[in-house]
Amino acid sequence: MTNNHTDIEEKNKLDEMSNSSRVYALFYSFFLIPFMLAVFGALFYFMFLFLTHEKKTPIDLLNNIQSGSSTKRWQAAFELSNMLDEEKILNKELFNTKIKSLFEKSKHDDPKVRAYLALAMGRTGNKDFGDILISALDDANSDVRLAAIKSLGMLNYNDSCENLVNIIISSINISEILEATISLGLIGNPKYKNILVDNLNHEEPNIRWDSAIALAKMNDSAGSKIIESLLSREYYKKFPSKSDGSGLDQYEVENCILTAVSVSSILINSDFKDELLYLSSNDDSPAVRNLALKTFNQYYK
Repeated sequence: MTNNHTDIEEKNKLDEMSNSSRVYALFYSFFLIPFMLAVFGALFYFMFLFLTHEKKTPIDLLNNIQSGSSTKRWQAAFELSNMLDEEKILNKELFNTKIKSLFEKSKHDDPKVRAYLALAMGRTGNKDFGDILISALDDANSDVRLAAIKSLGMLNYNDSCENLVNIIISSINISEILEATISLGLIGNPKYKNILVDNLNHEEPNIRWDSAIALAKMNDSAGSKIIESLLSREYYKKFPSKSDGSGLDQYEVENCILTAVSVSSILINSDFKDELLYLSSNDDSPAVRNLALKTFNQYYK
């Protein structure tokens, strides 16, 4: 009887050891090995990224534009136009010479390269690029012309005002007229207010709006009624977003309201007070509520 009991105990111990081995095998097969593979895979991936990572300084990007493939050139130009500010340019003389040269040579390249280079020059804030951008206003490609117009505004290049006015008066391209209006407002030369006042009655809503905003930035109240309308969400129901791309989506409406609230801190007008107060308490967007409340408390309380 004792022997039988001992045999049973030994059998139970063997079963427990067998079960333990099976558990360990399952753990090893289904967890430890995949985990180790994942770790080594991640290490390999990050090592690969480290070894293949390209430098991203402005000069390096210009070198990529100069010697890269067609796709690589416009991608480098795009990256340059988005990351650039004057503080990142260590050798300004070399950078200025190189980007001007590449811009001239890009006349025979993909227009995207030339357009992004124009935007990059604008983002530097360096007025030395003003004249070369003015020359690009006659470019055959509309994207390049738009980039040049926008960059002249970013540069605050006063010598371009006559050119911008000519575009507003004579261009048949609505996008160019709109961009020239915005740039004229950014430059803020009061000598050219009249053209902006005239555009308050333009058939294109965007041009009316940006003319009013440009005037407000010059502390001119000629477009104050338009600014007041832009402060009201109800107003934008006249311009619903449509499948053909016309109208305004929710993101665009919010941007318009934020811009109107911002300029209401430059052009102080009691007519804006009620709209700002309403936005600060009732608008669905936290960004709009916060900016409206800050503007109201600081300028209208």
